[in-house]
Amino acid sequence: MILVVLIVALLAGCATAAVPPASDPGISVTGTGRVSLAPDIVTVDIGAEARAPQLADATAEVDRRMRDVLARVKTPGVDVRTIGYSIEPIAESRQPPGDAGSRIVGYRATNIVQIKTRDVAGVGRLVDAAVAAGANLVRSLRFGLNTPERAEGEARRLAVHDAAARAQQLAAASGVKLGRLLSVTESSSPIRPVGVMMAAVPVEAGQLDVTVVVQARYAIDP
Repeated sequence: MILVVLIVALLAGCATAAVPPASDPGISVTGTGRVSLAPDIVTVDIGAEARAPQLADATAEVDRRMRDVLARVKTPGVDVRTIGYSIEPIAESRQPPGDAGSRIVGYRATNIVQIKTRDVAGVGRLVDAAVAAGANLVRSLRFGLNTPERAEGEARRLAVHDAAARAQQLAAASGVKLGRLLSVTESSSPIRPVGVMMAAVPVEAGQLDVTVVVQARYAIDP
């Protein structure tokens, strides 16, 4: 009987020791840093599409158009690379009664290049020149930063300072003393275009917001 009581007591002691201690109190905050600046690089996808009953005619037409386009846009400071080339058959839209198959009535050829330039103010003229030379596809105009690291570093510094200020305000409002920084993690650092328009040229670049968000946790001093 005594042995059973001792075993039960030991097991109870082990169970008590296994309970994890309560986590230390702290203050968790989110800090945001944002830097707005003008873009210094712009990319735009420009291409040509041609349709013809014969495949050779479609490819010849799109190749002719793109040669003229490249001759107009390839200037110093402009980088051009092909990002898409496709050939698709065109099926007859209306099938004769009783015809189970699709009859090919033509072909569509498409050639798209990505153009990158640092002449942000002149991108409207560049698009105009490409269209005048024969481009009939203009897609996805994007403004950006050639070297975003400096802006991201400044936004990151502002985010950490913002988190510290928020933590200090929470501590003061709660009547406690803010302690040391326990942890800080970065959520993201996206570059988001603001005020970008491309309904028609001229194109307004607007500003870019470089935003960094951090999660910080501070101790509470006794």
